[in-house]
Amino acid sequence: MKRPLVRAAGALLLVGLVLLAWGWHAWTTGSDATGAAVIVEIPPGMTLGSAADTLVTRGLLAHRSTFLLGARLTGRDRELRAGRYELERGSSPRRLLEVLTGGRSLPVRLTVPEGLDAAEIAAIVAETLAVPAESFLTAADSVVAAAAQAGRPLDLGLPGDYVRQLEAETVRRPRHFRLCEGYLAPDTYAFAPGTGARAAAAHLVTVQFERLAGALAAARDTDLTPHELLTLASIVEAEARRDDERARIAAVYVNRLDRGRRLEADPTVAYVLGKKGQRIFYRDLEVDSPWNTYRTRGLPLGPIGSPGVASLQAAARPDSACDALYFVSDGADGHVFSRTAREHEEAVRRFRSTRAEARRRDRD
Repeated sequence: MKRPLVRAAGALLLVGLVLLAWGWHAWTTGSDATGAAVIVEIPPGMTLGSAADTLVTRGLLAHRSTFLLGARLTGRDRELRAGRYELERGSSPRRLLEVLTGGRSLPVRLTVPEGLDAAEIAAIVAETLAVPAESFLTAADSVVAAAAQAGRPLDLGLPGDYVRQLEAETVRRPRHFRLCEGYLAPDTYAFAPGTGARAAAAHLVTVQFERLAGALAAARDTDLTPHELLTLASIVEAEARRDDERARIAAVYVNRLDRGRRLEADPTVAYVLGKKGQRIFYRDLEVDSPWNTYRTRGLPLGPIGSPGVASLQAAARPDSACDALYFVSDGADGHVFSRTAREHEEAVRRFRSTRAEARRRDRD
């Protein structure tokens, strides 16, 4: 009677050992799958079961049950961490769980190109970080306002009624004029998943403050306030297509400022009318606005976008050898600079002729 029981017990033990060995192998051994790593997003609140389904769908996990059972047996079934993870194909279920519970997620990369205005930057932030654009802009406005009031890290030199004028223009125009305009630094950033609107805004503004301070420290014979320097740099950013022309473009505007002449910068008119990238007509030049540099002397009220480091440096150190007062496109990616109105008119004539010829070729 005892011998059959011993045999049965032995058989059960053998089966248990086989199952244990099979389970361990399934738990610790990956597949033969190869290829590029897969980026998997684990949003806040996702369950382990849903994460397992995602892994199966993405071809990273063959057996859902092995993953879930292993997680429970190791006590890590409640340790799933939200984030973006880079998972290697062929990884074992154990390795997949280690990554998803380790919290070492990939940063969220936010790229802000030079020359964008505050609304355009907010749209990129909203799409990348999944935060409301308006929350980001409101936070950025408050950071700039606090800095201006405290005079730290820079005494920005904002016009005394700057906020009131921004509000007045917002009522009159088809756009919202923001205090943070120009103060959001272009760059590529790596943010932790879940970064909020205020943290992101504060970081972009802080970086721009640091760059503006650096440009001012290197400035040559300038009487411009930090806010005015940022404003000039934003116009240079809008005009320049080549780095080797930025300092010359800045010089043209400084030369006009020194002579008390209007800047007559098309991008400032495009900004106030919301016509960025569009054709500017003669009637547009009559718009009544402190940003219309065809009607008002000096710099516009504030920046028209966020300049990069190169434009900030150009505004701080214009080309001292450039005595030009005019420039116009050369029909390619550069400009023709002129000292006199007659030279400029001839350059404009050549540009229009080149443009007309290009249009004829396109039609043909």
